[in-house]
Amino acid sequence: MRILVLTAKAIFPLHGGAEIRNFSLLKEASRQHEVYSLSFVNQGGEEEHERGVAPFVKRAEVITLPPRPRARRVANALHSWAGGARPLVLTEYQSAAMSRALARMVREEKIDVIHAHCLHVGQYVEERGNAAFVYDAHNLEHVLWARFARVQTPFMRAFVLNQIPKFRRWERYVGLHSEKVVMLSDDDRNEFLKVVPESDVATIPNGADVEYFQPRADTPVEENSIIYFAHFGWPPQDDGALHLHHDIMPLVQREIPDAHLYLVGRTPPPTIQRLAGPRVTVTGMVPDIRDYIARAAVVALPLRIGSGQKHRVFQSLAMEKAVVTTSVGAEGIALEHDVNALLSNDPAQIARHIVELLRDPARRARIGRAGRQLVLDRYEWSANYRLLDRVFEEAVQKRR
Repeated sequence: MRILVLTAKAIFPLHGGAEIRNFSLLKEASRQHEVYSLSFVNQGGEEEHERGVAPFVKRAEVITLPPRPRARRVANALHSWAGGARPLVLTEYQSAAMSRALARMVREEKIDVIHAHCLHVGQYVEERGNAAFVYDAHNLEHVLWARFARVQTPFMRAFVLNQIPKFRRWERYVGLHSEKVVMLSDDDRNEFLKVVPESDVATIPNGADVEYFQPRADTPVEENSIIYFAHFGWPPQDDGALHLHHDIMPLVQREIPDAHLYLVGRTPPPTIQRLAGPRVTVTGMVPDIRDYIARAAVVALPLRIGSGQKHRVFQSLAMEKAVVTTSVGAEGIALEHDVNALLSNDPAQIARHIVELLRDPARRARIGRAGRQLVLDRYEWSANYRLLDRVFEEAVQKRR
């Protein structure tokens, strides 16, 4: 089978959840099939992306995204708000060059199936030629933006609410024109079917590289340490860190004064950088996130905004770490409270869970072992890909 992987961002470096899913499934596909890639890449990132995917693909092409100055983004936002058919984020990924490149690669390489990651490139479904089209949603955009609206200023909330029906229309359009649609969880699948009941939707969860993310018994745990890690600069991830610092850590430190919070990840904005102090470390980008996860006593991910499964949860579970998270963080993952994680949406209860775990190493270890076993049983990438391979075969049969 000839598979074209179509992405809205560079696959390398593997900084975020989208990149991890895109690469992990591409790598598994390359073990059995001829794989090609076509990606939007930010200016300056072309070489690193092409070098990263080269061992796994027969041919890689990129479309360089032009810089998006603030004035242009404001103009695009106003156009979308005032009646444009597309939501802002889709408008910014409209590209005649991408349309031409996609049609050319499908024709020249005789592509059987296109694996399109995210709605940003799902909108190119009509350019698929004779290839089958599998739309891998990653997030339900209308759900993500509805949650985003809850924590915005009134002005921004009005803009966000304006975008939600546009997302629903485009999710419906892409769902109707794709041979198959892929969602990360059964909950997401059921929600998507409310928007597009006619679509053919499969569930392919995220996962973890269980060889890379392993427990480190030889790494000493720093007493009373809590880690929140993220690819900062994306509002839902920034919001989780701010919520943890402002609403939860004061309650933790009332009980355990020397509790120390580590905010780890690249591109922290000024709102995150300003949190650094005697009991808060803001690291910026680190060479190996596993070093920080291994040293932490507790992983706290009190997410309030988001959609889909979170790679950070899988990575923490795979390293046998006790995770405290919310319903948003646990979404689509078979987490059970006090079995393989601690779960709550209430800041006071989240703080109580963190304090209890800091004081009880045996309980942390029990929950951590159960968490890794959950990943081994249900969320390992090679097993997930076997499900996706069947989706590809079904899509090709439908296209014929």
